[in-house]
Amino acid sequence: MEEAASSVGIQPTRPTSGSLPITRRPFPMLCCLPPPVYDCIRRCGLDWFVILWIGAVTLSLDKWMPNVGGNHRYFRIPSVGLNNTSSTYASASTSTASSAFTPLYFGASELDHPARRQIIPFWLSAVLEIGIPGFVVGLLNLICNNGSMRDCARAMLGVVNSLLICCFFQVIMKVFIGGFRPGFLELCRPRPGVHHGVGYDGTYFKSEICTGDHNMIAWGLESFPSGHVATACGAAVFLSLYLNAKLKIFADYRANPLLIVLCLSPLVLSVLMAGAISIDMSHHWHDILAGAILGSLVAILCYRNAYAAVFDYRWNHIPLEASSRGVIWRGGDREGVERREYRVRYGFPRFYKDKEVQSPV
Repeated sequence: MEEAASSVGIQPTRPTSGSLPITRRPFPMLCCLPPPVYDCIRRCGLDWFVILWIGAVTLSLDKWMPNVGGNHRYFRIPSVGLNNTSSTYASASTSTASSAFTPLYFGASELDHPARRQIIPFWLSAVLEIGIPGFVVGLLNLICNNGSMRDCARAMLGVVNSLLICCFFQVIMKVFIGGFRPGFLELCRPRPGVHHGVGYDGTYFKSEICTGDHNMIAWGLESFPSGHVATACGAAVFLSLYLNAKLKIFADYRANPLLIVLCLSPLVLSVLMAGAISIDMSHHWHDILAGAILGSLVAILCYRNAYAAVFDYRWNHIPLEASSRGVIWRGGDREGVERREYRVRYGFPRFYKDKEVQSPV
């Protein structure tokens, strides 16, 4: 063929990586899948496998790892000590004058709240933190991105990354740091007949004197940080950044106030989650604050890992490829990143591939 082409004066051309996409031989076991599904598996399959493996490790640590930090903590029973031989424990209102020198966290007034059932259980929290971002991501891809399955899959991968990484780190903290929940004394049910502990006035004890249910005692030793709030903030912050990127709310034009409300709504939902945790006394305020900080930081890092920017409106809607070459900056442009143009209509931008990024009109 090449000889025939050269005989008539036509030079054969070879496709380059810049002109045509590089195709790969599909795996035999995946040939039956639709092309969009196969493309998502080929591009993100390894990432999904790794993050699900991290989730399995997290579940194993939470189920079988002992409470290293919680079992080494001391809690106070003010009515038991060298100067008081009573075998019962009382609330902080009847504590001795020496309790004034007790740190607030370990004081009985922080641990003798009634043990209540959680307003938002774990399963409902998981459904909300996965279902709401999944619905919003799917809807925005239909509105702004012509139903791109690739972008939808990458966005959901980012959400799952944020959730499971938050779970992994908060479980590590619960196991090795731990802390007493506000209703720990009711869950513990200290053994009658205990008179002398440790400390200056002999009123400090470990969980060894507890007679309550073993699983509930273990749960009561895992107060720091709040896992509900960490995962809620992880999903909410990621979703808010995604809404800002797709709707170009904080860009080079004045957005409608309704879009600002829409962008901040996930953050409000995470605050409501934290409020529910505070109302049912599952955590102290500093546990909730630590969970919020952890979830927010992880969400920002996971978003930057999935997209070309976090707050730069020119790039924060562009998903990144898993490439060993990385991203190169030259003259203000980014090589190796898929460029798209967006135009705003009624406050909702639509994206177009293979075009230079221009200012919205």
